[in-house]
Amino acid sequence: MPSLKRFFQDHLRSHLPLILGGSLLLTLAGLCQGLMVTSLKFVFEENLGMAAPQAADNLALAAQAKAWLVAHLPASSVFRESTYLVPALIVTIFLVKGVFTYSGTLIMVRSGIRATQALRERLFAHFLGQEPAFFQQHPVGELLQRCITDVGAVQGIASNQLAEAVREVAIALAMLVTVLWMDWRLSLSLFIAFPLVVLPIRKLSRRIRNVNHRNMEATAGLLQRLKEVFANVRVVLGFAREDFEVARFHRQQHELFRLGMKSARASAMSHPIMEVVGGLLLAGLIIYASKAIQRGALSGPNFFTYLMAVYAFYDPIRRLTKLNNDVQQARASLDRIYGMLDRRSTLAVPADPVEVPRQPQVLCFEAVEFHYDPRHPVLQGIDLQVRRGETVALVGGSGGGKTTLVNLVPRFFDPTGGRVLLDGTDLRAFDPRELRRRIGVVTQETLLFMDSIHDNIAYGNPAPREAVVEAARRAQAHDFIAALPRGYDTPLAETGSSLSGGQRQRLAIARALLQDPPILILDEATSALDSESERAVQEALEILMRDRTTLVIAHRLSTVQRATRICVLKHGRLAEEGGHEQLLALGGEYARLHALQFREA
Repeated sequence: MPSLKRFFQDHLRSHLPLILGGSLLLTLAGLCQGLMVTSLKFVFEENLGMAAPQAADNLALAAQAKAWLVAHLPASSVFRESTYLVPALIVTIFLVKGVFTYSGTLIMVRSGIRATQALRERLFAHFLGQEPAFFQQHPVGELLQRCITDVGAVQGIASNQLAEAVREVAIALAMLVTVLWMDWRLSLSLFIAFPLVVLPIRKLSRRIRNVNHRNMEATAGLLQRLKEVFANVRVVLGFAREDFEVARFHRQQHELFRLGMKSARASAMSHPIMEVVGGLLLAGLIIYASKAIQRGALSGPNFFTYLMAVYAFYDPIRRLTKLNNDVQQARASLDRIYGMLDRRSTLAVPADPVEVPRQPQVLCFEAVEFHYDPRHPVLQGIDLQVRRGETVALVGGSGGGKTTLVNLVPRFFDPTGGRVLLDGTDLRAFDPRELRRRIGVVTQETLLFMDSIHDNIAYGNPAPREAVVEAARRAQAHDFIAALPRGYDTPLAETGSSLSGGQRQRLAIARALLQDPPILILDEATSALDSESERAVQEALEILMRDRTTLVIAHRLSTVQRATRICVLKHGRLAEEGGHEQLLALGGEYARLHALQFREA
């Protein structure tokens, strides 16, 4: 189904009564345009004295309407004279047209903005419903392009440009009726020129749409480049690579310039096409009028009125061809938007999900396997059971599969082999969102939002201030929060960069404590901290881990010695399992890693 039709059915149809009402008002404004052009006949004949006694008059109805209006005016009224009546009629028509145009445009713009707001919210919610692998495949710049620029282009045609299109079509139809009424034979002969307009415009439309597809993709790449550079500005400055980044930016800008010029050349061609066709029509009308006036078949005032009507018919057609360029850009944007909306998450959501246990007792990995590429397995035959209250530490070298294993628990990924069970039920039987509400995650890189400290700890939870303060106390964060100028109402900088690493981690722990999840995942939560910060965070973590099912990933083996069990992953396999002293005595991979770390220390 064409994207424009889908957008109408999905989002504009619910606003159809308002759109029809606005269209009616704009149609009435178009009729006012026809009345205004017709009234020019009286300006030429009566106000300017260009009478035509013997010519056949096809506008007799307009003259009869004027005579009826004069007959119903008071005898002493100055408006019984054409000197005042015709200008007053023109002013009245302009005023009424302005009221109709304003009201109709406002109604249609409101409907269009509401429809595109719904589209943007739908797209945003769809993005958040995708699996994490989706965000690895689609850079942030591309997603921003879809949500902001592409939806913005659609908003243009759904609001202002839709109102403009209806207005121009209404005026064109009103003027078409007017010119047919004035001289239908001559008017029909003018339509011979239509193929000269329609065929080139259709070809240009396809070209504009194709170029704008590529233009938007290039813009998404540029947004991604800006995002990367600004996010990693310390690296850029630290390596003195400013000139390198400027040169790379220039190359991408040049590609945008090249595509922009292609689009501009295609868009600009529509104007000269309409100008040439208009010139041909005008030349034909002048030849026809000269001969008709000479033989007395056409009066000067009627010809000038007809000429103005033809121009008033031609002008909205010319503007509609220009509007077509914007429509083609919006079609390209809608194609990309629906390309995203048609994508389904690879994580299946059950039609009838099982309720997630409120206090699960056993988390079990049964023969779990996982791979991104079948030729390179990440996890192979993992069998592991974690009971409530246990803390299981996962250690091993980089690339061993630790993070991948814990990412299976909140269903960021599904295993490609085997099962992950919670109290005997496969995780795929649960609603992923309900499952994740039972899981708290504290990672090494804690990214906070540009919001107050209170809102960062609560994060979507309408918790009272007392509950937030209590969570902060238990996370060893209350003292430094209270020392800030505005306390819990202190706004944070982007990603929480106004706080130290230890402070950010303690806010993340407070957030997890407030959520009170029965399952906890700690992914190298203290690896980037100094000794003092690590000690404060470790105390907060010990409070957090009480009576919970906890999975801990740590490179520092000193932080996992008090775990219930330690599991060593090597090349995606569970190589060793046991307590700290037991694994040291075994003299295997754990002992090797332990000796290596403490020798370096």
